[in-house]
Amino acid sequence: MSVDVRTTYRALACAVALLAVVQFHAHDANAADKAAVATLPDPLTPAATRELVSRLSDEEVRKLLLQQLDRAAAQAPAQAPTASVTGVLGKMSDNAGTARDGIAGIVAALATMPAALRGVVGKLSDPGGPGVLAISLGLFVLALAVAAFVEVVVRRMSAAWREDLRTRPSEGLLPATVRLLMRFALEVGYVLVFGAVVLGIFVAAWQGHEGRRFLLLGLLGAVVFARIVAALARFLLAPSRPEARLLPLDDASAATLARALTTVAALFGVLYAMTNTFRAVGSDRAHVDALALIFGVVIVGVAIVAVWRVRKPIGDRIRQAGGNGPIARWAADLWPFAAIVYVLTVFAGRVWGTITGEPGHGEGILSLAVLVALPVVDYALSRALVSAAAASRADRPSIVAGLVTSYEPVVRRLVHILVVAVGVLALARIWNLDLFSVAERSLGGRIASALLGIGLVLLLAYIVWEIARTAIDRRLAEESAVAEGTPTSRLRTLLPLLRVFIAITLLVMTVLSVLAALGVNIVPLIAGASIVGVAIGFGSQTLVRDIVSGAFFLMDDAFRVGEYIEVGDAKGRVEKFTLRSLFLRHHRGAINVLPYGEIKRLRNNSRDWMIMVLEFKLAFDTDLRKVKKLIKGVAEEIAADPELGAALLAPLKSQGVLSTDDSAITVRVKYMAKPGDAVFMIRRTAYEKILKVFAANDIHFAGKRVEVYVPPEFAGDRRAAAGAAALQALDAPPDKAA
Repeated sequence: MSVDVRTTYRALACAVALLAVVQFHAHDANAADKAAVATLPDPLTPAATRELVSRLSDEEVRKLLLQQLDRAAAQAPAQAPTASVTGVLGKMSDNAGTARDGIAGIVAALATMPAALRGVVGKLSDPGGPGVLAISLGLFVLALAVAAFVEVVVRRMSAAWREDLRTRPSEGLLPATVRLLMRFALEVGYVLVFGAVVLGIFVAAWQGHEGRRFLLLGLLGAVVFARIVAALARFLLAPSRPEARLLPLDDASAATLARALTTVAALFGVLYAMTNTFRAVGSDRAHVDALALIFGVVIVGVAIVAVWRVRKPIGDRIRQAGGNGPIARWAADLWPFAAIVYVLTVFAGRVWGTITGEPGHGEGILSLAVLVALPVVDYALSRALVSAAAASRADRPSIVAGLVTSYEPVVRRLVHILVVAVGVLALARIWNLDLFSVAERSLGGRIASALLGIGLVLLLAYIVWEIARTAIDRRLAEESAVAEGTPTSRLRTLLPLLRVFIAITLLVMTVLSVLAALGVNIVPLIAGASIVGVAIGFGSQTLVRDIVSGAFFLMDDAFRVGEYIEVGDAKGRVEKFTLRSLFLRHHRGAINVLPYGEIKRLRNNSRDWMIMVLEFKLAFDTDLRKVKKLIKGVAEEIAADPELGAALLAPLKSQGVLSTDDSAITVRVKYMAKPGDAVFMIRRTAYEKILKVFAANDIHFAGKRVEVYVPPEFAGDRRAAAGAAALQALDAPPDKAA
């Protein structure tokens, strides 16, 4: 049996033992004590009055009559007509007087509580004497034992199923969640089996006495309620199984909270059983209130001790969730004091309602439950989303897995918003607050009536923007995973502009929708915007031309980010672009800004493939076959290079003689490669290797030369003399030659 169940049984055993002890004291009480506790039933009905008089002796009736007459006489001066005081002071005076009388009644009830308990036990024992109540309590304990035995048998019969639910490997988020809920439902089912067995035994051994029936049924309800709360605490906190814990707490904190929740539930159950029993036997309302206050003090003490023990781990979680910022640190340091103050305030409100005769309906306790449940639900849903995203990343890729992984932050923010909205509405419902009425009084009827529509518009716009932004960022991240300097896809070029367009469109539509919800006629605004747009178009034709030209360039897919283009005398790599201009980064670092309207011709050097041509001027006596063979060897070396060869689409190849002139023959070499930096690396490498092999194989480049024509009449020695004079002139220093 778990620690939580033992805690429940200890609390109930204390209550049963208290009743038993008081019972034996009641047997020795004298008739004067019985007369002293004879009070009017609440509510006072004719049937209840006749039943009370039938049970009292003449002396007891006479004393009760005198007591009521004395009370009426004491209250007569206070009820005499006096001058009424209105306003806040009058209200405070009335409340102060009522509170003073209530405090006096509670103090008197606390002083006479032992006698009241003996009176209750005496009424529970009639007729038949004290032994009847003892037998009933004994049978109740025996029924609990029998039900516990049946529960153990049922647990053993379903042990294999329970173990399978606990140890089966995870097959995804949905199956794991279903198994977790089934385990919790199974634990609740065990408790219901336990309660059904006890109830069956109770019906079989029917207790005809109304008071004893209320007592035993109340104690049974307390046991079942406490055990269900204990099962819920184990489901959320799992003190003995950290791997199955839904809340981010350490073992000690989880065990502390589980014990506190179970103890508080058991105390609430016992309090409910005791107060109903007191009312069933006709006890005074003051004694019922006093009993509730006693239990309330114990419950508040348990709550404060639990809060103080877990202050550090929960504070650490608050700091972690808030990014260790100043607000998060303040919240982490102050949350235990705020929780204690809230618990004491709720208890003080209950006490005030008791002493003034205007008890509440549990608003403070329900609000506390909502405030505690909100972060639990938010954390559970967020953890489920994180688990789903992690499972999607671990499993084989699919469309659904990719969507879950990509949109997990968006859905998490939406979960935060919805949880907070539901919490606010729940708190307003608990305290009977009409938020629209409050807004109407403070903001005006038209704004208040439009609050819901405005909220829906803003929420819808936020959802659309987050989904669109996440989708665009996801695609941009995929497109940005290319090597530096590599041209990107068309989407990488258009998506930034699309993101700006969506943002502006959503902003304009949201503003117009909010104005329409407030009752503003937006037709003149739309017409005025159209007229202003036309005026701007006529006044800035160059701007319009640039924007329209840019739109057509983008539709034609003329360039993309990262591509190397030439526009007139400007060239460079496309770095970015706007609605009006194109930014080119020159290979030397300068940026050229080109308005679209001024682009007449654009040459893109980064599309599909590039053909590079290399030209070499060789001497007339060059062996062209040898040149072709040497170039083929260089081509094979470049193709074998792992980096350069991958970029080649057609190998390096000699094209033969391209042209001749008076001093050389021109040999052309070309190759085809993928666009990018590799094209120029191949060209540089080809030049280096060709120069080396030409030098090693006596392939000479043609030099510049001047031919001097000598007419035929200059023959013999005269031609030789002319040649010698020319050589002397060429070899002479510049000043002498001049």
